[in-house]
Amino acid sequence: MKRLRKMLNKLLWPILNKFLWPIHNMFPWLIPYPRRIYLMHKVARKRFNQFMKQRLGHFMVEIDPGPVGPKELILKTAVLGEKSVQEKTNPDYYFMSGYIGMLSWMQILKRCSFNLRTASAIMELGCGSARLIRHLRCIDGIRLVGADVDPDNIAWCQLNVPGIEFNVNDLRPPLLFAEDNSFDLVFAASVFTHIPLETQHVWIEEMYRILRPGGFFLADVLGSYHQRQMLSREDMDRLKKNGQLVLDAGDDRASLSTQLIGSWDVFQTRQEVLRAFGSVFYVHDYLPRGLDLLVLQKLSLYGHEDSDKQEQWL
Repeated sequence: MKRLRKMLNKLLWPILNKFLWPIHNMFPWLIPYPRRIYLMHKVARKRFNQFMKQRLGHFMVEIDPGPVGPKELILKTAVLGEKSVQEKTNPDYYFMSGYIGMLSWMQILKRCSFNLRTASAIMELGCGSARLIRHLRCIDGIRLVGADVDPDNIAWCQLNVPGIEFNVNDLRPPLLFAEDNSFDLVFAASVFTHIPLETQHVWIEEMYRILRPGGFFLADVLGSYHQRQMLSREDMDRLKKNGQLVLDAGDDRASLSTQLIGSWDVFQTRQEVLRAFGSVFYVHDYLPRGLDLLVLQKLSLYGHEDSDKQEQWL
């Protein structure tokens, strides 16, 4: 029976890998939603594992992905509105989105010559229920660190996601658990989308402090997709004029997560984003996506001598 299942998987995998995503995008009604998301979860996991095996070789280890974060914790992180609650809390969607997100970021880092085999420490700022960073436990011997301002998320992670150091951080730096030049990679998913503008620069500086020379920082920001979803024409005009716009938790246009945790939704123009991050880091890329992604690198050990490389952006 096990042999037959293995043969079927071998036959069906190329078909699922090639056609499932086009079917999902173009003809979603062909496969019922629960079954479709289940299959997409399996395909996403397979793709991620294949990529990591290719990159790591025998430095890759098998891991159990662990349990799904509780609904009340997921709602605190990156839920745009009531319509997306059911989707975001679906176990298959939860894991699928984690695998897809990590695979996408690892592929981008590969293009930037980031070497996973020589990385010794990786941190996620704003880890939530560890939806993303948990999947990097497949790297043998890696030090993984997750940090979040929400003590409930961190307490749950400490009990349910072994193999990662979890820490509660304050709303302002420093990160007391992180020494200078201590991480090869730091990523922050849906974090700088909510950091108040008055503390944005000190957090960017803090990411620079904890990264090793040559280390990478991945951070996403609210781009044109969320501007269209959340802002009025008057808001868009103000954003264009001022370069920035903030919706607080009391604004009915704010995301559900922002309303639940009393946070902010922070919008900046492309030029303002490049000015803010490019004044500290070398900007490898600025990718327009659902959440626009910045690919940043710390090039110097002694401050920001490399800022002249950013003149093309400013």
